Amino acid sequence: MINLENTFLQRMRNILGNEYGEFLSSLDKNEQKGIFINNHKINTKKFEEIVDFPISPVPYEKSGFYIDNIKLGRHPLHHAGAFYVQDPSAMFTVNALNFKGDEMVLDMCASPGGKSIQIANRIPNGILISNEIVKSRAQILYSNVERMGLDNVLITNEEPKNIALAYAGEIDVCLVDAPCSGEGMFRRGEEITKSWNANLPKMCSIRQLEILEEANKCLKENGYLIYSTCTYSIEENEDVVRAFMAKHDYELINIEYPFSRGVGLNETVRLYPHKVKGEGQFVALMKKLEKNNLCSNDRLNLKENKNIENFLKKITNFNKKVYNYKNFSFIIKDLNIVKKDINYLSIGVLIGVDKKNYIDINHYLFSAFGAEFKNHIEFEYNDPNVLKYLRGETIDVSGDEGFGAIIVSGCPLGGYKISNGKFKNLYPKGLRNFN
Repeated sequence: MINLENTFLQRMRNILGNEYGEFLSSLDKNEQKGIFINNHKINTKKFEEIVDFPISPVPYEKSGFYIDNIKLGRHPLHHAGAFYVQDPSAMFTVNALNFKGDEMVLDMCASPGGKSIQIANRIPNGILISNEIVKSRAQILYSNVERMGLDNVLITNEEPKNIALAYAGEIDVCLVDAPCSGEGMFRRGEEITKSWNANLPKMCSIRQLEILEEANKCLKENGYLIYSTCTYSIEENEDVVRAFMAKHDYELINIEYPFSRGVGLNETVRLYPHKVKGEGQFVALMKKLEKNNLCSNDRLNLKENKNIENFLKKITNFNKKVYNYKNFSFIIKDLNIVKKDINYLSIGVLIGVDKKNYIDINHYLFSAFGAEFKNHIEFEYNDPNVLKYLRGETIDVSGDEGFGAIIVSGCPLGGYKISNGKFKNLYPKGLRNFN
């Protein structure tokens, strides 16, 4: 039995009434695992046909599946970015809104990146700014976005107030998956339960309202604000929504899915582990009605890198513009969204570094555009050569001289170079965890 404070238990008894006993029993069960299929790399139907472990569909996410309690970190399709391991309840948050596909979206508190990956899949013709204030967590966010090979994401490591200055009145949709007391994650282990105390929800609610204030500055008139937490506290959920809407002109949009309704806010939803196959979640969807008269930061002028552009023409089948940012070169869909005075970890697909005598190619290029390489080697994910490649070993294959991409079951996995008939494995050393 999970050891929980009486303050929390009494509050949940008041909220749930007759369902309290069922809720309490659910906390002693194992958490439900899930995966989200990354359609940037593989079609969901194809994934269902080739996957070698049991899956069953999540009803509210067309690319989401429940899985058994198995470890998938070393699976070749995981390395290839075909899927992301994610709590099934957390998958619903993005589904609270029906995206058109061309929006400019901000994920204000994005790490480790599950919801950002979902959003990027929803907006193939749009742009996502994925922000994380903690640098170490922002690096985790970057590594997950890179593995997915997403070409429509900018990753920022900034305070929300700086994001609001940069993108005032420019954002169509903002997700605030707010830092919270984490009550919905209690099944994940003692560290979470031990860190909880009766004062934590109130402390978190103050920070949550501060973040929402900055999110409001970013949104256009008629833009959408998605607010979510992984906690049950009314202080952090319904009370935060009420307090925010009392200061601003927003319409609370009804979320039409048969989950438990919010406490006193029937338009919002609560996901409980005794009612759904997943952890605890709260979601509210709001539409902004007030005008935004703030001015955003000026665009950052970036210099085009013709040398790398010409290099890419030789090794790939596309002709894309490449821009320098700091000491690196990137392919980015829209230059207008790169702003002054913002710390970006990436602005689209990181190509690499243009050095004096050669171009040092980054793994992100292979992950995002491996299918566009003129030279490529294709394997099914269960081919022994894939495991050898993931270990960083040489593969005994023949091919044309130069750079190429390893494609696994249709998903770009990484790069290689053949020089003088010899195969050089370019899979990053930090990812070779198969020894």
